Amino acid sequence: MGLFGKKEKKAIREFSQKNIEYLNDIGKDLEEMLEELQEHYEAIKPSVDAFQEFSSSIAQKLTEEEAQKLQEFSDKIVKVKKCAKKGILALTELARNQRKSSREATREFNEFIES
Repeated sequence: MGLFGKKEKKAIREFSQKNIEYLNDIGKDLEEMLEELQEHYEAIKPSVDAFQEFSSSIAQKLTEEEAQKLQEFSDKIVKVKKCAKKGILALTELARNQRKSSREATREFNEFIES
């Protein structure tokens, strides 16, 4: 006789299966968000580079004060680009960790069911 009876084992099996479904749904949502974020990042990435080139080309035509303000603005835009890239990397890692957790939960569930 095992630790659990048939009723308990059935309830645990259903509960575990539902949790695995939730993990898989979350994984799919993360993957979709990551894909969308990457698409948006790739779409705006050239704009940042183009803005930097443009600001460099007109800097000589501006007063010193205007050129300084433009440079500060350009620096802030570069920081936004870096933050976006870090966000993508963080979401990539989160999605990878979630997939790993889902596989582990599925493996443990299957081991439990087989015992």
